[in-house]
Amino acid sequence: MSVGMKIRKRLLSAGWYPENVDEIRSLVAEWTKLQKSLSAYAAVAPHAGWYFSGDLAARAVWSLRECDTVVVLGGHLGYGNPVLYAPEDSFDCTVRIARNDTVLLDAVKKELIDVGINEFAVDTGMDNSVEIILPLASLRFPEAKIVWLRVPPDFKARELGSALARAASSCGRSLSVIASTDLTHYGPNYGFMPHGVGESACDWVRNENDRGLINAALSMDAERVLSHARERFSACSAGAVAAAISYSLDSGAKRGILMGHKLSYDVHPDRSFVGYAGIAYVK
Repeated sequence: MSVGMKIRKRLLSAGWYPENVDEIRSLVAEWTKLQKSLSAYAAVAPHAGWYFSGDLAARAVWSLRECDTVVVLGGHLGYGNPVLYAPEDSFDCTVRIARNDTVLLDAVKKELIDVGINEFAVDTGMDNSVEIILPLASLRFPEAKIVWLRVPPDFKARELGSALARAASSCGRSLSVIASTDLTHYGPNYGFMPHGVGESACDWVRNENDRGLINAALSMDAERVLSHARERFSACSAGAVAAAISYSLDSGAKRGILMGHKLSYDVHPDRSFVGYAGIAYVK
């Protein structure tokens, strides 16, 4: 690395994902040993600690097509928030230092400005929705550059997805896009428990609330993803999914494939739990 190069450091503790490179490689090899690339344009992956959803996230990332640049779309933003981006030269992905594709990032911002969106801000905080995906993206694409964006759950998400497709074309980049979101956050820890606790609550989340968001995502209906998440509290980062759908449609994807769906309750039963899904967008 060049002298003076700014590297975005890892901020999440080992409780989120391992600090040991060999352990990361071993886990990911086990999770993806039967996984084949689906040549997906984009994928939806969960962003909980790897103990709960690392296997599903890895399978989603391994579904992606080969690329020059991986765009990781996170969330945890509210309606009307600006698009957040990481400006550093590189990212510490634990398994390697990955370069930021600042050329593509600048092109995306220009494309958004051209359609009247100039709400951007530097992402300065600690947030798991992008960081926890970085080791997976870096292993899957050991030579690729990375772009870090966080997306609000509003109209800017759809515009950002289209801007990514246009920017990739103008920059001569092949992209793979990862939309990072968890699904329903249920129970007393989250202040959301319309169906009480226990198995009936799990059934409702699994088969109705999560399923509604998943069905919208599989049908590549970005607007319905945003509205379902807003009205049913069914995703914490719906903007990322909407942006990935918009990018996929503009890039030629025709359908979504569900790679898996589970609850944290399946791994660790508790009154409070979260849903996770992996989805790939393909021709």
